[in-house]
Amino acid sequence: MECGGKPSDTKQNYIFGYGSLIEDESRMRTTPSARYAWPANVGGIRRGWWARGDKSGLTTTYLGALDDLRSACNGVIYPVSAQEIAATDQRESAGYKRCEIPFGQIVMLDGRSQPPDGVFWAYINLIPPDQLDDNLPSPQFPMVQSYVDICINGCLEVEGKYSQAAGFTQQFIELTDAWSRYWVNDRLYPRRPFIFQPSASKIDAALQAAPKTAELFYEVEIEPASWEDRKPVRPHAAAAASQPAAKRGPGSRVWQSGG
Repeated sequence: MECGGKPSDTKQNYIFGYGSLIEDESRMRTTPSARYAWPANVGGIRRGWWARGDKSGLTTTYLGALDDLRSACNGVIYPVSAQEIAATDQRESAGYKRCEIPFGQIVMLDGRSQPPDGVFWAYINLIPPDQLDDNLPSPQFPMVQSYVDICINGCLEVEGKYSQAAGFTQQFIELTDAWSRYWVNDRLYPRRPFIFQPSASKIDAALQAAPKTAELFYEVEIEPASWEDRKPVRPHAAAAASQPAAKRGPGSRVWQSGG
């Protein structure tokens, strides 16, 4: 992919969102006009948990993307003006570079046989291969549930709007690399998450159903997080669940929504 180019002056520009930009509310905070976005698969992009936030203090690891012709990922495409591209450039300024997606690498998931005419952009991490391991989730830079919620909720929105995109959420999880045990549940009310995240039960069900996250789901830590001496509780661990609370380890806190 060619990166750092100027938006087209003669053709419609589009952004391909593959993480938080999939969700309507998150996307519209930067691009209020982008109420509608179309699901698509894009070849040549590898998505994963390796985009670090500001390294000046405690922060998180976000979804990032690499230019990789062997990979593909799903997301949404939406039209933008030059001013809206500038606003998104600012939003994605920490570790991302706007790169042009070749037209032939895009497959629409909304029933269209090909993408609309225009110029397509995605925000890519320019991380050298030998430095990728240094950018994966860690105790200092964990994945956080509030961000996972935004991404998965966006996928659920897509499935609700486009019948042709059935399975979009599970595909999102499968086509995301580097899911990690360093994953913190920072929901405002982690034991009753539906108060602030109405889709919490659907999000949790999606994560439990996906092979990449089914086991990790039960190891997510409620803040303050600790990854030592862990004894995660799983539905089949009836014996552990029956132990008195004082004898259960710090990792035994169950946080999924209850109804």
